Amino acid sequence: LWREGNLLVMRKEVTLPDRCVKSNEPTTRSLKRNLTWHHPAIYFVVLFNLIVYAIVALIVQKRAKIAVGLSDKWFTRRRRAIILGWTTAVLASILFCSGTVMLSGVRPDNGLGGLALAVATVLGLGGIIYGVVRSRIVTPARITDTHIWLKGVHPDYMAELPIWSEGSA
Repeated sequence: LWREGNLLVMRKEVTLPDRCVKSNEPTTRSLKRNLTWHHPAIYFVVLFNLIVYAIVALIVQKRAKIAVGLSDKWFTRRRRAIILGWTTAVLASILFCSGTVMLSGVRPDNGLGGLALAVATVLGLGGIIYGVVRSRIVTPARITDTHIWLKGVHPDYMAELPIWSEGSA
């Protein structure tokens, strides 16, 4: 394990210490993560065609499986974000269906159908984005055939690691 700026660098086969990557507290629990990464330049393919981008990204992406230590506090925080995200998405779906019924004329429309659809769309997207962003623990900044660079690791966790250099591998 090494650090490079605010990134944790690790060999793919290394097991992380029994410490929470978010708080640096000792822990006995871990969360398995399947990470994928591709070079950011691949996003330019989206400008041409979304389907072509998806195919290219699947072909060139690098993968890694890791287990990160998490404290009970961070497991709870992650679970809460997932539950809130899903609950908001379900409520937005119900509101969207209600707005559609109002606009279809099955029930008398008092002008709330369009508002319900707009609120449902914003609420649904907001809930999904919140759930995805807040439940994320670490994210790959880069993956090669042998190493992983991770963002989102607590600074105290990183402070104990030696500095990465290309010769460190």
